[in-house]
Amino acid sequence: NAIRRSGGMLAIAGLAVVVLSSCMNLNYTLVANPDATVSGTLQLQVAKEAASMLGIATAEDLEAKLKSGELTDAGNSKVLDSCVPGSDDTYIILNCGVTNAPLTDIDDGWSLVREGDTLVMHVMTDSGATGEESTVDLGAVSITVTFPGDIISVEGNGVTKTAPDTIVAKGSIDETLDFTVTASAAGASGMNPIWFLLAGFIVVIGGLALLLFMRRRREEPAASPADTASPSDTAEQID
Repeated sequence: NAIRRSGGMLAIAGLAVVVLSSCMNLNYTLVANPDATVSGTLQLQVAKEAASMLGIATAEDLEAKLKSGELTDAGNSKVLDSCVPGSDDTYIILNCGVTNAPLTDIDDGWSLVREGDTLVMHVMTDSGATGEESTVDLGAVSITVTFPGDIISVEGNGVTKTAPDTIVAKGSIDETLDFTVTASAAGASGMNPIWFLLAGFIVVIGGLALLLFMRRRREEPAASPADTASPSDTAEQID
């Protein structure tokens, strides 16, 4: 259902299209986990003038209408379970967070799966537009995803690899971003960082033990001539 794309958030722009240009912005900042879950935030910005035309005066009003399904059928979206309302001079703002959640909790049209030692993410944004060319700028969508390991391949439109483990996708809300990213499910070495800490600890302990041993050797008193006399020397002295 196209209306549910991006948890129904993108559909708000369709409702407000005749109200105001650049009426809404969506900013996703996500971290993909090795177990194919994600953590991060979705920030929704709706222009106050556009919101007022929809009977929305505050971010709390927007959150309530989204949860009730009055604006869209996004009421079942789990991303709405943890939102912090706010505002600035231009926008009313919802900052919603997810922790170790399936990517479908953010958008039921997105996917993140683990295939062996790799993660494969597919993202497609859709505002529910009719397919007609838009004459109004609805606003912008920005998606930043950081993976646990290096990115292997990036395919699709509107997406750029900005670091060995990070992609950024940007576009207008009224256009479709459609891309697939394949990345390593582990760090560059494939080892959990805890093993590096443990190895370093063992090296430090081993070094301290060696220094202590050498110091004790230096502090031991030298043996006296009597202590080192051979049995034959002792026999000659008795004679």
